[in-house]
Amino acid sequence: MEIEFPYSNTDPLTIPENIHPQVFSLPAYQPSANGLKLVQTALGNPLGARPLRELAAHKKKILIVSDDVSRPTPVHEFVEFVLDELHQAGVSPQQIEFLMALGTHRAMTPKEIAAKLGSKIASGYQVHNHQWDNPERLDYIGDTNQNVPVWINKRVRQADLVVGLGAIMPIDICGFTGGGKILVPGVSGQVTVDQMHWARMDVPSDHILGKAENPIRASIDLMARKAGLDFIVNVILNSENQIVGAVAGDMVTAHRHGCDIARDVYGVPIPHEYDIVIADSFPFDNEFWQANKALDTAGEIVKKGGVVILVSPCYEGFSRTHGEMLEFGYLPIEQIKKMVNDGVIKHKVVGVHMAQASAVAIERARLILVSEGITQRQACKVGFSWAPTPQEAFEEAIETCGPSPTVAVLKDAARMLPLKSNEGPSNGIER
Repeated sequence: MEIEFPYSNTDPLTIPENIHPQVFSLPAYQPSANGLKLVQTALGNPLGARPLRELAAHKKKILIVSDDVSRPTPVHEFVEFVLDELHQAGVSPQQIEFLMALGTHRAMTPKEIAAKLGSKIASGYQVHNHQWDNPERLDYIGDTNQNVPVWINKRVRQADLVVGLGAIMPIDICGFTGGGKILVPGVSGQVTVDQMHWARMDVPSDHILGKAENPIRASIDLMARKAGLDFIVNVILNSENQIVGAVAGDMVTAHRHGCDIARDVYGVPIPHEYDIVIADSFPFDNEFWQANKALDTAGEIVKKGGVVILVSPCYEGFSRTHGEMLEFGYLPIEQIKKMVNDGVIKHKVVGVHMAQASAVAIERARLILVSEGITQRQACKVGFSWAPTPQEAFEEAIETCGPSPTVAVLKDAARMLPLKSNEGPSNGIER
């Protein structure tokens, strides 16, 4: 069997005839209507909130917060519908600003902003990158249920109406993306991002992934509402990045309905664990910080002592904003916790990211990374194996697992929600 990958510079993998891999892809989910029509319908029938045009009436300063370049959300396709709602309320373009929700990612370039929002909007409206590392651009609004201090971009607090644009998909940190996450941690300060992720360390994985209601999400919702998130427009994308679902309205009510759609779009039944798991990280390919989402999924179904082959270009290396990962490497989880608590690793979000990867690549299975953006020397430095091609990675995996392994291939693993039939108890981030 030949396995192809969604990257033009990556060679296909040929699996010998005596091995019978199981290939898992996202469901062939087709929209019930044109994707843009779905957004229009959602805006016309908001959930848990009045129509946006009514909310915007008599408002003087509107802030639209959009997810950033690390997300495939085609905001440029539907943002005009949002602007039309605002203009029908009598709001002028001069009263509207955009803020890109970077979390602690790098700033977006003008070209990337134009691609995300559309060149007309990028040039016709004020657009700002979130300055997560500038205390002068942040306001303190209180603590979460886990005692995490929340610092929010001042533009959010200065606006009369805040609208969040993004997509809903499974994610290990808080169950699903979307909703209030556009503000917390999307436009939060470093300390908020750090400590919110660190609070996740004490919550079992099976209480989070694919669960719309969980302790981390509850804290996100509480603080995002307190910060002033008035309205969301969230879409759900299929494997072709087509809009197959859309919700609009209240940041909780609409989001939860979107999570129901996302379960159908991304849920994939997987019958058991496998010796070798091969995964790509499409469309989260720019750095390992994002590609790690695919590793989370693969880690759910690889046998202990098995091998994960992660295929991702990681054009920008491990992380443009968190070089500590390359400095410290991926260590046993207890050692990472100690280093964070002792202040050796200064940013807790880095520690969580390292622990997530370590749970799979160090403590559960061997990781072989196939990436043109990460060198063999870098991979070995952090504790991973590396191969130049998927074929060579597979041959190494056979040496580890024997000539007749069970093999799973996960396409679109970064946003796949594995629905296992033999799920056992989970203890925090460790699997």
